[in-house]
Amino acid sequence: MLFINTSVKMLRKSDMEILSQEINDEYGQYRLRTGLSVRYLTIPIDTFDDDTMCRPWLLIPKLPDLPDSPWTTATISRDDNGTLKSAISMDPQPEIRTAWHEKHVDVLTLSSTRRFRSGVHEVQYDGAPAVAKIARFDWEMRRVERETWAYSLLTDHASQKPDEPPIGPKFLSHLTENGRIMGLLLEKVDGESACIDDLGDCEALLRRLHRDLELTHGDVNRYNFLVDRASGGGVRLVDFEHAHDLDESLAREELLSLPAELTEETGRGASITF
Repeated sequence: MLFINTSVKMLRKSDMEILSQEINDEYGQYRLRTGLSVRYLTIPIDTFDDDTMCRPWLLIPKLPDLPDSPWTTATISRDDNGTLKSAISMDPQPEIRTAWHEKHVDVLTLSSTRRFRSGVHEVQYDGAPAVAKIARFDWEMRRVERETWAYSLLTDHASQKPDEPPIGPKFLSHLTENGRIMGLLLEKVDGESACIDDLGDCEALLRRLHRDLELTHGDVNRYNFLVDRASGGGVRLVDFEHAHDLDESLAREELLSLPAELTEETGRGASITF
């Protein structure tokens, strides 16, 4: 950690935007855009009042001056006298290691049109809607890494079997932030969540995943099967963040659970659209 030298040039608060935030009983974590860069803040909850911690438009004006230098993370707190202090770090942020696709897109260049859930947005890409999934914070990196790996196998399988219907959406690009890979960009699949009438098609698709790719999906709730009823495009699986190498017993459990999952009405597993 480095404490700020007040003689250096400071970032302008008018150029700041909080892109993501997570607050628990101990601290708030914030993903902060500053111009064309993204940095990360950690702030103990007793640093500001609750309203300020939860509302970006209140928080940004109260932040201490932050240096316009290549730092990545900052911890903002108060000393024993109640004075704000900042400790910054230039340590690199974690990144997705499964880098296999030739395209890389800076996440800040994408225009969000809808938020499905935290870290998952509909965006515009090449004039068409797409789905961006990112690891907003360190603890989300593992699931995005897992899904990126699963799509490498799905893409390879699709290239080897071009005459077969796709199992999942098309992988369009890795997503980067400050040059590091931290997300993925997918084709947006139009369709409805599956129901019990789709049991045969969903079972056949899941068996293909097990047999041809030797993968277990890991989360076969009804909302992860999208059925294209309008054009008859069949069924596709989405959300591979819990996928793993095939385990025969778990694969059987997935298949046996399908009737119950396709009649589930509590909304478990559904995206929350904003």
